[in-house]
Order: sequence, then C-alpha cells, then structure tokens
Amino acid sequence: MTRPHRPHRPQRHHPPKSGPSQAAAQSVRPLELFFDLVFVFAITQITSLLAEHPSGTGLVRVAVLLAVTWWMYGGYAWLTNALDLERTRPRLLLLAGTAAFFVMSLAVPRAFGPGPWGALFGASYLVVVLIHTLGFVGTSGHRGIARIGPFNLLGALIVLAAGLAPQGLRLELLALACVVLVAAPFITGTGGFTVGVGHFVERHGLAVIILLGESIVEVGTAATDLDDLATVVLGPLLALALSASLWWLYFDREERDSERLLGRVPAEQRPRLALYSFGYAYLVMIFGIAVTAVGMQEAVTSFTTPLHGLPAGLLALGMALFLVGLAYFHRTLAGSWSGTRLVGAVAVALTVPAARWVGGWLALVVALAVMVLLILRSRPVPEAG
Repeated sequence: MTRPHRPHRPQRHHPPKSGPSQAAAQSVRPLELFFDLVFVFAITQITSLLAEHPSGTGLVRVAVLLAVTWWMYGGYAWLTNALDLERTRPRLLLLAGTAAFFVMSLAVPRAFGPGPWGALFGASYLVVVLIHTLGFVGTSGHRGIARIGPFNLLGALIVLAAGLAPQGLRLELLALACVVLVAAPFITGTGGFTVGVGHFVERHGLAVIILLGESIVEVGTAATDLDDLATVVLGPLLALALSASLWWLYFDREERDSERLLGRVPAEQRPRLALYSFGYAYLVMIFGIAVTAVGMQEAVTSFTTPLHGLPAGLLALGMALFLVGLAYFHRTLAGSWSGTRLVGAVAVALTVPAARWVGGWLALVVALAVMVLLILRSRPVPEAG
C-alpha cells in the first residue's frame, strides 16, 4: 500500500526531472564517454574498409558510412545535451542506443558484402534513430525533434533499404540517405532545441581526442607486424607527432575560442550555428582524421619504399580535409575564413610526390613540417567589438 502523504514531513531531494523547462547540460557525464568509445569503434570499423581496399570505391564507401554514422553521433550529442543522466530512464535509453550503435559497428566491415550484414547494419541504425527520437520526449528538445525526427526516420529507412537491396545498389541508396539527413535542417530549421555551450564543445572535442588516439593505436598495430627496427620505431613516432600536431592546431585555439564564440550568440540562434560548426564542419574534420589515419598506416608500412596509386595520396587527402573542415569551422563561428588553414590544405599536396618518389618516411616528414608551420602561424580569434 502507498503511504498517505504527510505535508508536515520534510521532502527528500530528488534530481531535477528532464522536461521542457530543464536547462541544457553544461559538462560531459561519464556515461557519455562510454557511448563515445562505441562510436570510435564504429569509426575504426569504417576506416578499416579503406585500409583493406584503398581505392576510389573504398573511399566513397567510407564517406557515406561515416556521414550517416556521424549524423547520429551528433544527434546523440544534442540528445544528451537535454537529458538528465542522473535518472534511470535516460540512462537506460542511452545504454540501449549504445548497444544498437555497437551492433551497427559490428556489421560495418561486411555491410557491402553478401549475407545478412547489410540488413543488420540498416536494422540497428533504425533502432539507433528510434531510441534517439524517443529520448527527446519530455525534454527541452521535444519541439525540435518533432520537426526533424521524421527526416531522421526516413533516412534510417533508406539505410535499411540499402542493406536489404542487392549489393550493386547499396552505395547509391546510402548516398541518398546522406542527402536526406544533411538536407533535413534546411527544410525544418533548427528551432526547438537548446544548446548548452560547455557540454557541446567538450563533447565534440572529446570525440576528436579519442579518434586521434585510436589512429595512433592503428598505426602502432600495423608497425608491430614489420621487421625493420628503424621503421618500427621511427614510423610510429612520426605518426604520433603528426597526430599531436592535429590535436594542437584544433585545441590550442579553435576549441577554446569556439566556446566563447558560441556562448556569445543569442540562445535562439545557437542551434543553427552549432549545426554548421559541430555538425557539417566537424563531419569534414572527422572524415579527414579517418583518412589521415589510413594514410599514416600506408606511410609506415611503406616507410622506405615508394607508394603508388591512391595510397600515395591518402595522407595528403586526409590532412587537406581536416584543414578545410577546420577553416570552415572557424568561418561558421568567427565569421571569416582562416587563410593559413586553406594554404596548408594545398601545401600538404607536397606529400604525394614525396611518397611516390621516395617513400612513406618523407611523406610523414613533409606533412609534419606543414603542420608545424601552421601551428607557428596560428593566431587567437579577436574579440568582437
């Protein structure tokens, strides 16, 4: 039986419930880091496709898989921004989404091959989207998800259709899903969401850190299969320095300034700016990190021998994507393009002849030299007058 209410007894304090009036989170919670580890596993699985098949088709496959995966990672960042993770129901929802993300990741390596793996990827992606939509019920983002949620669901159904379709049609259908997802905010707008600036910046920054760390793990793993002592030691060290330079270029200026710049924007305009910077620009940056990781693996495994074909250009392509994405990130928040980033995106093309004529070691050295020059040229974003 339920005890009768006794007004004279002191009320116990309970954590605030998630609801339309709840303020957005301002810092990342441990459970979100748990989710991020599964997301990074998904990215590792996706990049493995390019490492195993370094071709134009492999690159396009990685692009479409990464786009749909990043879209829902970003979606969960917006979701946890509005969730009270001190309560059991939101925790269980996020754990369920984590499990679906994990199953999706397991299916990635064979998503374009025969068997049930494409359907498994599509079905688990649909579950990820459904849990994401359900999670917004009763939160400050309930109005926003009511508008964009149907487009997310449409995109997920196309992903499922791609998994069920013949192998020859899967890439085209996944590309169509990307178009639907990326174009949705232009149709629905971004109103109805609340952005907690500190949480948003920290959450996406942690994804970059974990991805950079995972790229070093992949390079180190590839190097341990080699026999030459100098290659095993020097190759991964150069790759480590290059990854550190990517970290430095983003976190020394851009990450810190992004919180200030996003925070000074009126709350009602913040979702749109957050979408362009931490959604679209970040997608290009993350794609760049993923391709750079494979490029570093290729450079280390061919440390003293010339590379040919697409593998010779992967390092340049990955770094160029990262720098262009970073320049666009700067543009969305600061209002101006970073010329040094764009010049750097062109300069890293010098790694291609270095890889083709000499070997991976020179490509890594040239790439690192470009990044060091960019870091030395880095300037803080000026305060608005």
